[in-house]
Amino acid sequence: MSVLSVEELISNLKYSKESPLRIYLGAAAGVGKTYRMLQDGNLLLARGVDVVIGYLEPHDRAETAAQVRALPEIPRKKIVYKGVTVEDMDVEALLARKPQLVLVDELAHTNPPGSKNAKRHQDVEELLAAGIAVFSTVNVQHIESVSDVVEKATGVTVQERVPDAFFRLAKEMMIVDVSVEELLSRLKDGKIYHLDKVDRALENFFTRGNLSTLRELALRELADDVEQKGKEDRERDTRAGLQSTSKILLALSGNPDAKRLLRIGARLAGRRNAKWFAVAVKAPDAVPMSPGQEEGLQENIRFAKELGAQVVELKGKRVADALIGFAAEEGATEIIIGSSARSWWDRLWRGSIAEQLLHKAPHLALHVVPIGHDADEPRSGKDAPKSALLLTGYLPPERILPGLRSMDKIDQAIAVLIDHLPQVNPDLRKKRRALLEAVLQRERLDSTFLETGIAIPHAASVEDITDVQAVLGLFPDGISAGRDGQKAYLVLLFLSPLVGRSLHMKFLQRIARVFGDATTVREIAASKTSDEAHERLRAIESHLR
Repeated sequence: MSVLSVEELISNLKYSKESPLRIYLGAAAGVGKTYRMLQDGNLLLARGVDVVIGYLEPHDRAETAAQVRALPEIPRKKIVYKGVTVEDMDVEALLARKPQLVLVDELAHTNPPGSKNAKRHQDVEELLAAGIAVFSTVNVQHIESVSDVVEKATGVTVQERVPDAFFRLAKEMMIVDVSVEELLSRLKDGKIYHLDKVDRALENFFTRGNLSTLRELALRELADDVEQKGKEDRERDTRAGLQSTSKILLALSGNPDAKRLLRIGARLAGRRNAKWFAVAVKAPDAVPMSPGQEEGLQENIRFAKELGAQVVELKGKRVADALIGFAAEEGATEIIIGSSARSWWDRLWRGSIAEQLLHKAPHLALHVVPIGHDADEPRSGKDAPKSALLLTGYLPPERILPGLRSMDKIDQAIAVLIDHLPQVNPDLRKKRRALLEAVLQRERLDSTFLETGIAIPHAASVEDITDVQAVLGLFPDGISAGRDGQKAYLVLLFLSPLVGRSLHMKFLQRIARVFGDATTVREIAASKTSDEAHERLRAIESHLR
């Protein structure tokens, strides 16, 4: 989605029936979201737009505070809770003032008890409904559907989240991005937190691996938004009857781990631009749910609605039959189910829903998502620890190409690596063009490049593959890959499957860790044979374990 020009924004503010919402999205604190929002607000103010600050949290950052300049700020509302006075955005005052545009910092904020709305994004919805445009800021980890990915990849549990359905209100989503190196430099200079908190931040959230993961998530979120808006624009341009009719079913239960399944359903429906249903099937003669199970189901139903699903409750003796019947009625083409941690004997005796669906409805695309214990990495025994993700497992010698010198640009390298994939995986032979376009499209948005000298072209949510597909090219003389003409000596291209967002992030995080040293990168790039490169990679990973 292209960013609107000042003239287009002014036109929308004056003449559009809809109140524009712009989201400034970032990977972490300190990338400059609020700074950029204030700059844009002042630019519009100078052009005659009635702009006010609804809520600003400068975090004692002098450079950010300096950007307020001429922007008027609506005084905060004082709320007394248990004898303590707190200040928050005064929605009522903003509605009474009714400016053309309100700047609202920290979209994911939870309002203090006693406020009209529980969450700030609900305040923003109220402003939009009143015909007031809003610019707001948020970090990617606060988007509901990626919170489990963030937790698994970084170990950080994010409490304040914004439903995906809210982001569909946005006319624009702008990414505010800086390199990991620049962000760490700002942190060490005390520009993000006070100097006495820097060491703790570096040890916990602000690790290089975490920041690389979050930056990648933000870029992917923008890519998804661009794709979604493009589909909507194309549909508006087609005549009636040719619009997207994709529909997806998701089997809903009271499993407390089903929220992961619902997040994946929301992401898949967004990419497909599809209507989706969360379907709960109850057998008439089934044993009544326990209070805990019923509470879990109702919580999952609430969460499904929050993510934008249409919830349907069906009665049927067999879950698979009920899902197939409903899919036929609605014209759905895809079904998402969770694979729970049932024993092998239980699965053998009663069969799985997945097996029944595959047998009875082979025309439906089936997505099976591990939940609960099955969501962990494979275990060799009941109490065996999870195995670490190792690049050597995805990059055997036959997937490593040494001594590449006949090219000097990253696009050429990508084409060579894509051509090699079908040689090691014949199932990809007919998909060469689609895979190349998927990777190049991602590269056009923003390339992934580590300052140590490795380029990482990649594509996520690739259909018809079930695991990561990777290939590594060694360029002893380097090729032009970075934004400013930096050289890459390694190019690691990989694709991840449709249901594999967490694996995609783990793979990127592992790459950042393994290739975090420039000397290591150059040594591997200088390997004469693929076996030599593989052995060096194995030695590095053995040391990291």
